[in-house]
Amino acid sequence: MDVQAALEMEFADSEIRQTLWRGDDLHVIFSAVAAARHAPGEAPVRGFLQGVELVLQRCMPAATSTLFGRVRAGSLRVQGQSPQLRMSVPSRREMPLSLELEPAQSGVVVLQAQAIECHLQTGGVFRESLFC
Repeated sequence: MDVQAALEMEFADSEIRQTLWRGDDLHVIFSAVAAARHAPGEAPVRGFLQGVELVLQRCMPAATSTLFGRVRAGSLRVQGQSPQLRMSVPSRREMPLSLELEPAQSGVVVLQAQAIECHLQTGGVFRESLFC
């Protein structure tokens, strides 16, 4: 993969593998997320990322037992900005926010946090979609 390529994940059609509380921080670990790779001067390449982790820092406790499996839709609402359906990987935002996720098996889950970090875990990888 080109070192200059930027990666962008989508919340919709992702798959949550695990959620973990570490102190006041909630770690949301995805087995796969829909994604695009953007390289300078080239058309975006659609695919998926494996091993994405979101860390919601100083997260308000919520019923996270439903955060497992397929996510039908989702958006990130950062204070004073329009809802965002995508997020750069890696990235970090340090301001009050809410992450809204709609698991396939239940209603919308809203998580409030003071900051969010998105990164690839060790071994995380982008795979181009072969869907025609």
